[in-house]
Amino acid sequence: MSEGSTAEDRATAGSDSATERTGEADSDVTKWLPYLGIVALYTATVLGGLALTDEMRALGLVMFEDPGNVGNVGVFAVYVLVATGVMVLAFRHEVGDVLVRAFLLGSAGALTAAAFVAVTGIGTVASDGAAVGLPTSPVSGAVALGTAALLWVYPEWWVNDAAAVVFGAAAIPMLGLGFGPLPVVVLLVLWAGYDAYAVYVSGHMQELAAGLGGLRAPIVFVVPHSLSYSLREEGLDVAGEDEEADGEGSDGRHGVALLGLGDALIPGMLAVSAGAFLDAPVVVPALDANLPALGALVGSLVGMGGLLYLVHRVDGAHAGLPPLNAGVLAGYLVGAAAAGLPITAALGL
Repeated sequence: MSEGSTAEDRATAGSDSATERTGEADSDVTKWLPYLGIVALYTATVLGGLALTDEMRALGLVMFEDPGNVGNVGVFAVYVLVATGVMVLAFRHEVGDVLVRAFLLGSAGALTAAAFVAVTGIGTVASDGAAVGLPTSPVSGAVALGTAALLWVYPEWWVNDAAAVVFGAAAIPMLGLGFGPLPVVVLLVLWAGYDAYAVYVSGHMQELAAGLGGLRAPIVFVVPHSLSYSLREEGLDVAGEDEEADGEGSDGRHGVALLGLGDALIPGMLAVSAGAFLDAPVVVPALDANLPALGALVGSLVGMGGLLYLVHRVDGAHAGLPPLNAGVLAGYLVGAAAAGLPITAALGL
């Protein structure tokens, strides 16, 4: 989910003075800078996921052993929906906030440790069963605990953003390697529909985001319009409850651009799956990326551009996955065609 901006965030023409019009234009350009920061964080997360694919595969850190099984989509959906339901209930009844935060920061620490082991080869993590990805050595355990402790005591926006990029990059190949072409395409289509429903119909995504914003957990990319903003001190009012506040605010409606980490994970999975399972020549060895994978990345950036334009022009929360997934799927199919693959093969049919 991505949070929109209010009218005060959008430059408006209302003066006949050339100087004032220039100032308005400069202001408008400045207001786009946080959104460019969101794009940079999004791109870094997806590229990091592609770069870690071989290492995560070598460690056996894959969510599903049979990537061609479309039933994986259902299992994944159950995991996410159950977790979402538990957190929404916890926030709605004002119970368990500390436990939810501890779980999220612990997960962030464990995935950061997995990324550390994958990059350095130092330490070990579990590679099978329900404990997959959890630290199993003193070094990886120390990385996980140290990361969680830092995020607990100093949840500043730039610290959270850095953590989100690292553990998001670890999660993308773990997920993407578990979904072959057909399952991942099905997942992207279904999850875009679910995201739209959760934001525009049921509204429970805003409720979830509002609760998570109060936890200061690194599951949302946050880029402020002003460097004086402090997530640690001001918090994050994703629900926009402080609409009448003066000065620099703490939510997407008062000078902060937001993007849920899931909006990077889901599209990034297709890029990883394309590089791992499609029979196309690798064109960027460092990323293990073929043309379909690169097409997915470029398409996701086009979709991101559409999303950010919508966010900049229309107030309120917006579902991020419909434009993102549409872009990533289109780019993926264009890349597959450029690589000489039949569309049926790219779709896993």
